[in-house]
Amino acid sequence: MTGPSLPWRGVVEGFYGEPWSHADRLAWFERAGGLGLDHYVYAPKDDPWHREEWREPYPADRLAALADLAAAAARHGVRFVYAIAPGLSMRYDDPKEHRALAAKCRQLLGAGIRSFALLFDDVPMDEPAELGRAHGRTAAMFEREFLRPAGIAEPVLLCPTDYAGVARTPYRTGLAETLPADARLFWTGADIVVGEVTADDISAAVESYGRELVLWDNFPVNDFDRSRVFLGPLTGRSTAPGLVGIAANPMVEAAPSWFALHTVAEWTADPEAYDPAAAAERAYAAVAGSDDGLRTLVDACSAWPPGAARWPRLDALVQRGCWEQAEALLARLAETHAGAGTPADLAEQLAPWVAAARAAGAAGVLACRVLADGAEGSGAADGAADGAEQPASLDATPDVPALLAARRALEAEYADVARGAVLGLLDAALQRLGVAPHPGHGDGASVAVLTGANPAPGDRELAEFLGAAGFRVTLGDDPDAELLIVTRAAPPELAASAAARPVPLLAWGHLVPLGLASASAVPLSLDRIHISDAGHPVAAGLDGEVVVYRGRSKLTVADPPDAAEVVARDPESGRAVIGVTPAGTVLADGSVAPAARATFFLAADGFAPWLVTAEARALLLATIRELLRRR
Repeated sequence: MTGPSLPWRGVVEGFYGEPWSHADRLAWFERAGGLGLDHYVYAPKDDPWHREEWREPYPADRLAALADLAAAAARHGVRFVYAIAPGLSMRYDDPKEHRALAAKCRQLLGAGIRSFALLFDDVPMDEPAELGRAHGRTAAMFEREFLRPAGIAEPVLLCPTDYAGVARTPYRTGLAETLPADARLFWTGADIVVGEVTADDISAAVESYGRELVLWDNFPVNDFDRSRVFLGPLTGRSTAPGLVGIAANPMVEAAPSWFALHTVAEWTADPEAYDPAAAAERAYAAVAGSDDGLRTLVDACSAWPPGAARWPRLDALVQRGCWEQAEALLARLAETHAGAGTPADLAEQLAPWVAAARAAGAAGVLACRVLADGAEGSGAADGAADGAEQPASLDATPDVPALLAARRALEAEYADVARGAVLGLLDAALQRLGVAPHPGHGDGASVAVLTGANPAPGDRELAEFLGAAGFRVTLGDDPDAELLIVTRAAPPELAASAAARPVPLLAWGHLVPLGLASASAVPLSLDRIHISDAGHPVAAGLDGEVVVYRGRSKLTVADPPDAAEVVARDPESGRAVIGVTPAGTVLADGSVAPAARATFFLAADGFAPWLVTAEARALLLATIRELLRRR
């Protein structure tokens, strides 16, 4: 080891969704100091006094909790950095606002907190250059009127609004004009979530900001997909002059984050000598101990970035047709368990993924047995070289009911462990037996689900659900369809062609191009909506807050046309999540609706069976039936 190369090393609790508990944070401090991750940035988006109510002082009990955390961090050699995020509402030209910012931080100073950061992430950027100058002036005033009088000599630390990318921008130019020369900036890389941070990325970003950078590394954060955990090692990171630190943004699940954070610590200690595979082995031993019960689960959930192949080891066996070896691997997944030596918080927080791993493993074993039966050469010789152990016994080839039951069991798990790969195996096995899953065909109205060339599981499930409900469904375009559904996976040109068709249309993708919204967004980590018009037919008899997801996920919200009948809203922002726009009324883009239109709250996972509740299904059916009634 050549010794530490990054002077600023730590984590930033900066994700959306349920924050870490007090106990989670204390447990992390006990680990972090010994690992050399000696900074912790407190920035949970769901703390209202950190963000929305930044002017308001903390209540006594919450302030005492922060004081306890700061003291505990110091005992373990960790610097507690309090981040405050005033950007959503701050009036930069009002001196009272700057005094309020300083007053709030003086309250925290009195609680023993001696390090601070200003966050201006995820705020509107209407006039970029002027906004950058305003943020730089705010930082300079904060340093001059609060940090230095408080005896805090460290450089001001700021997260800019323009925090991703490497190019010079008007915002960055304006920020550099007014920001203190020694200020340090958080930066997430070439994008918000990245697989690689190259030396060239760093050099270009440092030049674009004109300041030293701390990498706000959105690894292994999972707030954008709460069904997944990321348990593998840090990969693809480089250093270069101007990068002085890293703050890894962990998962909502604190204890499972330790697998990845241990490897972050190894990388920061010696980037040149860092070996991800060896670091992952040491992390497993440090986090899970000698019990191997979680090892296959960790292997199946080690892919990064999020779009990478989920489980390359299984993929390689399947591609080579090594069915017996794939079965052996999946059998080990089915035996996933938290042993007696597993820390209680790790076992508790990983429990949903342990259950999902067992379901995926069991289903995959059945599928592999079907695919191996009668295949010419199962690849046993190749698999032996892979080192996979064979199952203790092989039962007879499963029948169709067993496969369908396994598929239903897997789809019932909200947590995602190799779900896509195993569903693919199940579908291939069913096809081998001549019973491939396909949309049902009723004798009702014809519905076309517009999706991509490789439909997402949620889109396939939607087609099957509607078929079972009596509709004639096409997964793809149908020029004679009586109703169109535009998913987020639909190609832009297909969505554009749907806009002019004089048939009812339901969408949760392409809302602005379709004229169904002047703006839309996809907030993270939500599981419910608020029915604001209980008497509307689309409300399906529901009222008030309704849980629509079986776990926190993404919600499509919209600013609909003036003529829209808003049936449900996002409880947090108040924006529409279900809205019906009548035929003949003006849409958001100024065109006239050729038939009834509706927006719906689903997002990237669509109608995935592991996600939507019975209430969500009822709302979807009610929306479709109301649109068809208005033909």
